[in-house]
Amino acid sequence: MNNSKGERRIKVVEANGSHYDMGFQYGTACPEEINKMIDITCNIFGGRKEAIALVEKYVPLYLPPTEEYTPEIVSEMKGIADGANVDFNKIFLINCHYEMREYLETPLKPAGCTSFAASGEATKNGEPIIGQNVDIFQSLEEVMVLLKRKPAEGPESLAVVPAGSVGLLGLNSAGIVLNVNMLINRDSMSPTSGVPFFVISRKVLSCENVSEAVQTIASARRASDANYLLANDTGDIIDIEAMVDDLEILHPEREFFTHANHFETERFKSTDLAPVYIPSSFIRSHRLATLMGKQWGSLSIEVIMKLLQDHSNHPNSICAHPDPKEVALAGFGEGTVASIISNPKERKTYITLGPPCENEYVEYKL
Repeated sequence: MNNSKGERRIKVVEANGSHYDMGFQYGTACPEEINKMIDITCNIFGGRKEAIALVEKYVPLYLPPTEEYTPEIVSEMKGIADGANVDFNKIFLINCHYEMREYLETPLKPAGCTSFAASGEATKNGEPIIGQNVDIFQSLEEVMVLLKRKPAEGPESLAVVPAGSVGLLGLNSAGIVLNVNMLINRDSMSPTSGVPFFVISRKVLSCENVSEAVQTIASARRASDANYLLANDTGDIIDIEAMVDDLEILHPEREFFTHANHFETERFKSTDLAPVYIPSSFIRSHRLATLMGKQWGSLSIEVIMKLLQDHSNHPNSICAHPDPKEVALAGFGEGTVASIISNPKERKTYITLGPPCENEYVEYKL
């Protein structure tokens, strides 16, 4: 941890037009990052040969449901592949690697992430504030990009994604903010045909309102578990804990909400694998809720920036750092690779590239 902070900027990629055109512009703008992401993804599965074998085995589980659910986003992925001059299956691999890695003989734990939302009387000026720390493999820090999309139809959006991915989290011009947390239970350890998480997240940012976003998540034939924290510019906050074949909608108390990587829904807890694979989740979510509760009524962008630097339970803290005691693949230590705080009313987001304890937030506007 450094006493002085740097101001590192995430790479911004602007794209407009049809879904294919936006994908092509995206792929053309960052072929180096996309190829590096392909290498990282292949290394997760033991190398290119092993990854290709997994693609041949599992892509047929995901591609047909994805084409049925959202052909326009499949077109976007084809554009990315053409723009970066890589095989489409490699782009699709990036977008379903989360689902596939759960089927490894020794499954990799899900990405961390601690998310929050606050609005109304909980915030200093009554405006909603939503965001999260993104805790994933540190090697991905070098390939994170900020997509600024202006589609021919539908809302514009800002999305923070690993290069080659179509979605992860962000906000759109309709005032919707999406933050996410990976979840894992016993049922998700078996291959399930369905739509990958990254694709569902991308589609949410095409929605015009929160109810449409809820329907978008609920109607998907989901291939994995995930938590979707939604909010809008008028301060509505809804959290969706989504399993492969079930979901629960949660609401905030006292106008603020936190979530990490374990199920809060009582009926989902018996199969939750967070205590085994990501026990820090129970510390991070409660810790952030406690810190926010102490600042109730005065929560602001500046206050949240400080809270997201918290190191209680270091290194598996809200501001996370690689744990030297963990046995992990070389280069796959996990930590906070980005921190994002959004004000949907002003269509602004503040982002650090790397952990917020070491890097300043930079403002971006839709």
